Amino acid sequence: MQANQFGEENAFAQSDHVDRVLAQWARQWPELDTSPVAVIARVGRVREFFDRGMEELFAQHGLTRQAWDVLACVRRAGSPYELTPSELSAALMRTSGAVTHTLQRLEYDGLIERVASETDLRSLLVRLSPAGKALVDEVAPRHVANEKRMLAALTDDEQTAFADMLRRLLLSFEEADSAVRQRRR
Repeated sequence: MQANQFGEENAFAQSDHVDRVLAQWARQWPELDTSPVAVIARVGRVREFFDRGMEELFAQHGLTRQAWDVLACVRRAGSPYELTPSELSAALMRTSGAVTHTLQRLEYDGLIERVASETDLRSLLVRLSPAGKALVDEVAPRHVANEKRMLAALTDDEQTAFADMLRRLLLSFEEADSAVRQRRR
């Protein structure tokens, strides 16, 4: 067994931060079932590394993660590359205020345009400008390659299995969230 920085011994030759946290809990409160921490804490820490890796790439193109998410969402909508602000908020799981702030910056940078809806003159649509579409088309392949690099520790089969497990977990959250929204109506 190998001792870690806290003087605790681990059965694994390599231990991550979460292993050390779990060992501390086990030593201090052995009857506490910390098994969920093994998953939740790792997902949170991995997300931090993912976010950092993506932010670094986006910054090279003058973007933030929020700006990329908006641009990519509108690009995925297909021609004529436009969505309503409420469609963006729902798709991005962000408040309308957060989306509005990002839209203001993207409009100032010339990456989106706000245009009147032909079907509802009271609302504006968010449309990718030609410069916005060109930027998404330039960054998207680099973004996907960056994500592939971040997942390189997993085989293709492991990535597929992990994606399937995460899908099942996400579906449970989405179904519960939908049920809560239905009850509020």
